[in-house]
Amino acid sequence: MYKINVISLLVAIVLAASCATTLSVPERLDRFVEKTEKEYRDYTEADWEKSRKEYDALVAEMKENYDSYTISEKVKIAQAVGRYSTLVIGSEVSEAAGSIGSILEQIPETINGVINDIDTASIRETVEGIKASIDTAAIRKTVEGIIESIDTAKIREQIEGIASSIDTAKLREKIEAVIKIFGLE
Repeated sequence: MYKINVISLLVAIVLAASCATTLSVPERLDRFVEKTEKEYRDYTEADWEKSRKEYDALVAEMKENYDSYTISEKVKIAQAVGRYSTLVIGSEVSEAAGSIGSILEQIPETINGVINDIDTASIRETVEGIKASIDTAAIRKTVEGIIESIDTAKIREQIEGIASSIDTAKLREKIEAVIKIFGLE
């Protein structure tokens, strides 16, 4: 009798262990997404690539057996897919926002560089050289009129006005607000 009890106990333990370690695809997908939700903030590009491969394998396996799942399992799958998609999109938006922010910070310096590189004397000399090579009096008069109408001071003021009107701090705040709305911090 003792042998039968011990054997029955061992069989029960083996069955329980095999049931506990064999998770269905919906459960594995849900656990995978839970793990990703806990760790994604520290993911590198390589981590995201590994994560997407694992996700794709789970989704492929799920698609093979989709008709065999219960409605509750299908709901669990849909929720997990939605949560994972939100993490991926959020990560990409966050990365893009960082890139846009750094580009926007460079705009005023770029405009100032263009303004400082405007050499009006050199421009006038070049135009004078072109003017000297023109033989037709009417064309010469037109070019002279264009030269005289160039108001470099006014152009410089307008470009400086554009540069000073760009408020990168406010733009960064708005992008950060969007990131917070999507919970991507």
